[in-house]
Amino acid sequence: MSWIIETFGLTKKFDRLAALDAVTIKVEPGIVFGFIGPNGAGKTTMVRLLNGLLRPTHGQAVIFGKDIQQEGPFIRSKTGVQTDTNLYEKLSAKENLEIWGSLYGLSGNNLYRRIDTLLEMFNLAGKRDVIVGNFSKGMKQKLAIARALIHDPEILFLDEPTAGLDPEASEEVVLYLQKIYQRRQKNRFFVLASFG
Repeated sequence: MSWIIETFGLTKKFDRLAALDAVTIKVEPGIVFGFIGPNGAGKTTMVRLLNGLLRPTHGQAVIFGKDIQQEGPFIRSKTGVQTDTNLYEKLSAKENLEIWGSLYGLSGNNLYRRIDTLLEMFNLAGKRDVIVGNFSKGMKQKLAIARALIHDPEILFLDEPTAGLDPEASEEVVLYLQKIYQRRQKNRFFVLASFG
């Protein structure tokens, strides 16, 4: 079996506090995998470790067959991460996606086609020039997921994508994620890792 994500005794301590303690998982390509737990259980720490943003205290994580400590930039180029802290509230939806797309090397028509596709997919096309600070929580969540998808990643990490949303908005976000997953499954392997 070829695993897309593997961890071996992955541990992260902050001083004496263990955020993660000896976590070992194996995730197959093309599945949805989730961590569920209360605040402080280590879900966000796991996302940051798997993207090479944090170094483990002990253990190892391998994504695409590459060690996260050795190949962090490569892994980050192939993954997308949604959090609730990665939007520029004083810029428009389009401007937010332009910035993140350019950071991933997209430009010109390729970038603008991708922006149009994502805004349409998340039913935000009519809000493309609206300042994000004026968005509802649900609209911000959808834009944050669109931002994570701007470079067409092979793995998508979602850090509590429905946190703080009412039931209707939560269901809408989940339906968009199901649509993305179904589209991507037909093209090539894709893992949707959902945390929360």
